[in-house]
Amino acid sequence: MNHKKIITAILLVSDGPVQHSYFEEYFSIEKSELMSLFDEINIDLKNNSFGFFIKFNESNSDFVTESNLINNLDEFKPPSILRGLSTPALETLAIVAYEQPVTKLKVSEIRGVESESSLKTLESRGLIEKSGFLDLPGTPHLYSTTQLFLEKMDIVSIDKLPLLGDYFSKTHEEE
Repeated sequence: MNHKKIITAILLVSDGPVQHSYFEEYFSIEKSELMSLFDEINIDLKNNSFGFFIKFNESNSDFVTESNLINNLDEFKPPSILRGLSTPALETLAIVAYEQPVTKLKVSEIRGVESESSLKTLESRGLIEKSGFLDLPGTPHLYSTTQLFLEKMDIVSIDKLPLLGDYFSKTHEEE
């Protein structure tokens, strides 16, 4: 079985990063061997002048475009999932990202206006999701960002968001 061919085919057809545990179980290999395969594939891609490579960390991997080609692809690549978001939607996304998990009421209080429409837009684009309920009367939904949000922001975890100051430093939803 040609592991490199299968890995590249899976990454090509996948809709986002693939967890390493999937490859490890499928091939019955250790993580170190998988990392070596990624390195070998990346060398092959570079030697054959492909414009992409496998970006991987400790838990997942995905194909990404070489950074020196990005400007050349502006007119060819599909529009970003963030493109076209309204200012209210971007405000809402920032609040959810920094305050998560957060209720619709809290988002609306911070913005000073009703935010249901923006939350629905962000949820439909897969950037946020309902991640639970708050244990209060009415059991309001809690919203959090998704893995897709992290991928589009090119960060590994929500902890890697830049710090914005004391206003967003609370760790509890309702106090």
